[in-house]
Amino acid sequence: MKKEKKFTFYFLIFFFIFILINIFSFITIKLITKKNIYSDEYIEFKKRFRKSEFKTIYPHPFFGFSTKDNASYEYFFNTEPIFVNNPNQNLNTNKQIKILILGGSVAKHLSLNNSNDIVNYKNKEILNNEIFENTLNYYFNTNRFNIFNGSIDGGKQPQQLFKLYYLDLANLEFDLILNLDGFNELALPLSENYEINDHLVYPRNYSRLISTFNSNFDCVKNLNNKVNRFLYLPIFEIIDLYSIRNCHFSLEGQNKNSGTRFSKMTNYEKNNFNKTLEKTLNLWKISSDKIFNYAEEKKIIYIHALQPNQYLLNSKILTEKEKKLLNYPKYGNIISKYYNQLNLENLKAKNLIDLRYLFKNNSKDLYRDYCCHLNNLGMHLISLEIIKNFEKEFQSLIK
Repeated sequence: MKKEKKFTFYFLIFFFIFILINIFSFITIKLITKKNIYSDEYIEFKKRFRKSEFKTIYPHPFFGFSTKDNASYEYFFNTEPIFVNNPNQNLNTNKQIKILILGGSVAKHLSLNNSNDIVNYKNKEILNNEIFENTLNYYFNTNRFNIFNGSIDGGKQPQQLFKLYYLDLANLEFDLILNLDGFNELALPLSENYEINDHLVYPRNYSRLISTFNSNFDCVKNLNNKVNRFLYLPIFEIIDLYSIRNCHFSLEGQNKNSGTRFSKMTNYEKNNFNKTLEKTLNLWKISSDKIFNYAEEKKIIYIHALQPNQYLLNSKILTEKEKKLLNYPKYGNIISKYYNQLNLENLKAKNLIDLRYLFKNNSKDLYRDYCCHLNNLGMHLISLEIIKNFEKEFQSLIK
């Protein structure tokens, strides 16, 4: 009988300690991730850390970084992956109208979007492939417009400018340049580069990319297993999160750029935030003006479009689903406070369009993640607005 009581006593102690550890773990996870582990938001949070088992992004000596998943182009001076999409090389070169798209991931999704909704336009279906190209060709009832999407995932100015120069170095010629930007130009330098003491002009988190380029990828398989599972008990989840964190830092670099010499080697001097904001806005202006100067010299049509974003107050009638996506203050605070300070009137370009309030009266589901990305309908509406506003410019290319 004494043994049974002793067993029960120790069992209860163990049980209560286990409960306390789980309560502590639950609170810790909530404080760190700002998510309840039993919510869909937490599951989505973990999914952000899924990684390829191979390094896909590599430093590029001319425009910062590129990805091996991009498509090569037959007429380029080498076979490196250079375009997001695979431009149609079967078109008659005398008849095709070449359009270059520059920008970040939102511009990328004009050609290749990660969404499965179907858009019906002029009795034709538009899926997630070549949204801008199809919308443009359907609008003018032609097949001559050929998109060369040179955007860069996570890219920001002046990467678009340098990508353009690199393509020019390869002797590639275009009839029209569309630069769709805005979000990355503010969110990335102010919330990432500034935070880790990287120069604003450098690509996002560039010191972390360089320091981890030769990282060992042995931990990725284990990381992805942990990202894709849910263990219900907070203690097990916090152990998984710790393991995910260690692997993530070994591949992407630590927060605050700790342990690297990059900022010292580049003589980085940190300004106050207001001065940094001023420099960021000026960097965006100078980059766009230089693209315009290039286009003027080459006699190419240049269109500069400012993209919409869900964190900009009153820029859309947000659905309940979209409201739940407003959970990333790292970007959201920057955009909500400063996105209106990008002023198109300060630019040299003649063909300008402000899409920041394009969805002001739209109550449909358009945004699909916590950052800035839209579904196929959203990208189609952006495409259509650009085409309608510059119908004469596009029409002038059809001879």
